[in-house]
Amino acid sequence: MTGFSRRDFIRVAGAGSAALALPLTGAAGPASARTGLPTALKATVNASGTWQVTAGELGWIFSGSVGPAATDIAHGSGRDALGAYTETTFTFRSGARKGGIRVYGGASSVVFTDTYVQAAANAEPFPTLTGHPRLAHQLSHRACFGKFQFNTFSGASDSPWVFFGPTGDTFVLSAADHFQQAQTTQGADGSIAAGVLGSIATLPAGYTRRTILSAKAGVGAAYNAWGTALTALAGKALPANDSGPILNTLGYWTDNGADYYYKYEQSKGYAGTLLAVRDEWKAQEIPMGYLQLDSWWYPKGPNSTWNALSGGTYLYEADKELFPDGLAAFQRQLGKPLVTHARWMDKASPYHGTYTFSNDIITDPKYWQKIMDYLREGGVVVYEQDWLCNNAKPAENLTDADAFFDHMARTSATGGMDLQYCMALPRDYLQSTLYDNLTTIRVSNDRFERSKWDEFLYDSQFAGSLGVWPWVDVFLSAETDNLLLATLSAGPVGVGDALGKVHAGNLMKVVRPDGVIVKPDVPIVPTDATYVGEAARDLPAMVATTHVAHTGLDYGYVFAYARKSPAPETTYPAESATLSGPIVADDNAGYTGGGYADFQNASGDYVEWTVQAPAAGAYTLEFRYANGGGADRPLAVTVNGGDSRTVAFPSTGGWTAWNVDGLTVELTEGANTVRATATGASGGNVDWLGVSRGSVPIGPSQTAEFSLAELGQTRAAYAYDYFAGTGTPVRRGGALRATVTTGTYWIVAPVGASGIAFLGDAGKFVAHGAKRFEQLRDNGKVHATIAFAPGEAPVTLHGYAPRKPAVTATTGTVGAVGYDRSTKLFTVTVTAAPTDRAVLTITP
Repeated sequence: MTGFSRRDFIRVAGAGSAALALPLTGAAGPASARTGLPTALKATVNASGTWQVTAGELGWIFSGSVGPAATDIAHGSGRDALGAYTETTFTFRSGARKGGIRVYGGASSVVFTDTYVQAAANAEPFPTLTGHPRLAHQLSHRACFGKFQFNTFSGASDSPWVFFGPTGDTFVLSAADHFQQAQTTQGADGSIAAGVLGSIATLPAGYTRRTILSAKAGVGAAYNAWGTALTALAGKALPANDSGPILNTLGYWTDNGADYYYKYEQSKGYAGTLLAVRDEWKAQEIPMGYLQLDSWWYPKGPNSTWNALSGGTYLYEADKELFPDGLAAFQRQLGKPLVTHARWMDKASPYHGTYTFSNDIITDPKYWQKIMDYLREGGVVVYEQDWLCNNAKPAENLTDADAFFDHMARTSATGGMDLQYCMALPRDYLQSTLYDNLTTIRVSNDRFERSKWDEFLYDSQFAGSLGVWPWVDVFLSAETDNLLLATLSAGPVGVGDALGKVHAGNLMKVVRPDGVIVKPDVPIVPTDATYVGEAARDLPAMVATTHVAHTGLDYGYVFAYARKSPAPETTYPAESATLSGPIVADDNAGYTGGGYADFQNASGDYVEWTVQAPAAGAYTLEFRYANGGGADRPLAVTVNGGDSRTVAFPSTGGWTAWNVDGLTVELTEGANTVRATATGASGGNVDWLGVSRGSVPIGPSQTAEFSLAELGQTRAAYAYDYFAGTGTPVRRGGALRATVTTGTYWIVAPVGASGIAFLGDAGKFVAHGAKRFEQLRDNGKVHATIAFAPGEAPVTLHGYAPRKPAVTATTGTVGAVGYDRSTKLFTVTVTAAPTDRAVLTITP
């Protein structure tokens, strides 16, 4: 069965998970019922030069002026790849410019066109929105990885600008072409100008650029309307979620964060180490679909060495020390497709003087054809271009960036090679709409872990709306929550364990024995309520959702985790403590009070507080801190000069990202001295020490909530906590509310006409994925066609039913039905026929 393409069905289900659930009678947010409806849009242009776009039921008006007069005003209609439209065209600036406003009513979008009839200064951009809804919240993406940011457009002139209100009603504004030269700015009066980079002084005759405005009820719905419009206008054929080995199968990665990043087993060599990993996976029956070679695989720096970690590319070919017989010979020995990394060009590279450069990248088509031919011969299926936000960034002009990206895409597409962008700028996300073979994009910083989860989820909305599948980056196979989220991304899944560390049992929750990933239809993204809550500076629990759609049935997958900790009974600011070594600093946002303690030395620095205890006994000490490094920064904590205990202070993912770590200690009545001392890795930035009586949970804990309506479910449902193995019925129109901590995962199955909530494959994270269930429907009985890998062992299915159901198979065989009368959960094992299929019926 072919994979899922969002050209066929794009929507965001919204919602999240919880730890203990209660059926509620909650209504969906105001936007929820209207997200599927197109926004009625209308445009007018007046001879005075003023123009206006109204957004129907949202009650919004967008307006501006093109100068003292608009002439040659004409009205028309037509249809293109996006759908039916009406259009108003006109001439302005005394005939020097031509404009157009094209309204796509069925697509909830408006496209503005600005054409320079004559060469002219880059000035007075159209459209400039002097009037627009002044909504409470904003969101944009900036810099490396297109990282999300709320309520600011700082550094985000190349990003879509997203505006939304408390109900989630949203509009999105961005360039619709010429993405590498586009610039959006905001004036002191709040006006929004969509134009061209200020560094480009003049625009030539015939230069035409477009801007798009999309408006919808719902943040996710608006993102998707906007992204669907952009990809349709660009003519991009959206890749299915099983397109090529990188999206269809489990991979092994060697990038930053993997155990074999610039390291290998000394007795085996680099190539020998990777071959040994392949053999270990095979011995444990773990299917490896492909192997990624990171920047270590080619020579770098002025001395042309593989381990010049900070150098640019010297030659883009396999390093002769590591691969003496070349890339193709290694790939043939490996027997797996390759994904290969690339960075910028070194100043000492012999490519200088041979090919045309722009800054430190090559725009010459001869170079691109040469290296893509080389990679194809080497069995490479994906070319990964990294460092796009800085070292591999072309000069900002009208030609170089497009030449760089166009030649890369065209030459790789010849022969079927796909692309992945890494460290992409927002403009590069938009550029992806131009290339059918740009299938994946990194959406979070190096080495996927807890501190990257928010970034991954919000930026997946950006990528997924544009038809690009998000890649979380490498992690290790024993990290269950990271593995789960990578699977729920609907994008690549890849791990980087050293020999002897791989967790086969975890990986088989993701894939069939043939390596095919069982995944959801669309990337997991935050709910609208999460967007609104965070934009309002409330920092709610993260609630995110994805889904799998079958005939008449929509299965939700919900993940939720806390992002705030309960307040301690008493707090003691670090800046008021005794500091020996650390200084009081205030340059990283998010602290409380007058600053925080910034450790200066690796060892010996300490912060010491005097805390009061009303009575002797157990107390919980919590330290609020930020650690923007990639590793733990442990501190030795002592009380009243006693034995020290180490607190880890793991990475928080950034110096403005604050978390809590701590321990339970015994205090004496009255004054106590608490000291935290650096032990070799310096320390994180410490904001305060919190003290609470007794032993209390340390770390984030919040209430998470989502409704069935947010999931797009119109029936009653059964919400199943995957890790707890328990669930609860939820009546039609109901909701779930629960306390969550580090992460809870729910499968939310609709109750079909049979009265059964079918929970799918009990052994897979995504229990109803299309690579496991080719067909699934409920017409009073549950009918399922199950796909197996060749030779796959029996699969256990489960579900919720008011009474013990009967299960029969017309293809394959089924075992006895197990039924628990107290939980109303049933299980049954299914064995495939020789066709690797089973067809069964579940009768209530």
